Amino acid sequence: MATPNVKRKRLVEKSLPPAIETYIPESRLFMQLQALERRLDTKIVRKRLEVQEALGKPVYKKRILRIFVSNLAANQTGAVGLDDMDEGRLGAAEAPSWTLRIEGRLLDPTGAATKTRTASHKFSEFVNSMVVELDRDPDLYSDNVVQWRRAAAEGDVDGFEVKRRGDEDVKAKIMLDIRTATDRFKVNSPLLRELLDIRGPISKAGFIMKLWQYIKFNNLQDSDDPDQIRCDTGLALALGSPVVSFTTLPQMLHAFMTRPDPLIIEYTVRVHAGDFHMAQYAFDVEVEVEEPSRQNIGPLANVQARHRELGQIESQLAQKMQDIHNARAKRDFLRGFADDPVAFVHRWIDNQTKDLEVIMGDRRHGLEAALAAIMAADSAAQELTADRQQVLEQETAKWLKESALYDESWADEAVFHY
Repeated sequence: MATPNVKRKRLVEKSLPPAIETYIPESRLFMQLQALERRLDTKIVRKRLEVQEALGKPVYKKRILRIFVSNLAANQTGAVGLDDMDEGRLGAAEAPSWTLRIEGRLLDPTGAATKTRTASHKFSEFVNSMVVELDRDPDLYSDNVVQWRRAAAEGDVDGFEVKRRGDEDVKAKIMLDIRTATDRFKVNSPLLRELLDIRGPISKAGFIMKLWQYIKFNNLQDSDDPDQIRCDTGLALALGSPVVSFTTLPQMLHAFMTRPDPLIIEYTVRVHAGDFHMAQYAFDVEVEVEEPSRQNIGPLANVQARHRELGQIESQLAQKMQDIHNARAKRDFLRGFADDPVAFVHRWIDNQTKDLEVIMGDRRHGLEAALAAIMAADSAAQELTADRQQVLEQETAKWLKESALYDESWADEAVFHY
């Protein structure tokens, strides 16, 4: 027969009867283990929530983006006049030209093995916008400014190319707006940068944290009203007030934050140094890269297996506890019969009679009356008289008359169960 799917109580929710400590003194250890398990469950739930929250947030790691600037030169062997190029006397393939190339590559972490390297990232992933200004005569060339901005539907690329015609060296100014995972700003107050030791772009939360550390270190918080900040000379000069409210600091600091300066690279396109020319130096920029999912890192991969193993142990302990209860009930049953068999049988018959009443739905069954009469006669057996003997015989005859009750089908089932 299939066992119904009944939700079992956990061991920590169960309690042993107080009387069992009399038979098994070691049972108090089980109660102590239950109290310890409750404390562990509380800590585990809290840590699990913290881990789930940490896994749900993206984690960024600082990496180095190396930027290379170079140029290609084509058809620079012969001099071609400007009039010839303007009049189109030479084909586009024969006209002298050059191509400015701006490329970037993310450097691998120090000590990273080949198998553990993450998927490669494109250079444009780390750039919000780019502007290239060419130092050429605006009367002769109108396309001296090239702009690129990130578009949502645009795919990422490893680099950018700017191709122009010409047979002379050209100075180029490249301005890159580096993309960051969190919004970063430039603190436009030199005094604040000096007081808070801010050396570069910083996030708004980092700016507030730097200021709070300065306030705590110099003990500028009012002891009577913690919301008030008593500025020292330098901070009062930077903020423009000797006393400021802590709740207004975020809004006040907003006036000191501006967009960070772009990365500026100066490069000269050289067309007479061969078909290929690269800048003498590469440029390293610190960027933030999102780490891959950490759901299978560390001991978290074994949590589910350990949880199932713990469930099996709890089921085994629950079965052992049930065996102890059954053994105790059997022991009490046999000890009660051994101490006073007559009274035990009377109690047992009385209990069975009540169970039969519940089953049959009859509160005054004939069997109950017969058994009550027999027990009453037995208690007065020592004072039997002729009249009492006659009454006893009548009651016995009545019981025998109704004994056909035990021939019914329920009798076999009652004997089997009880």
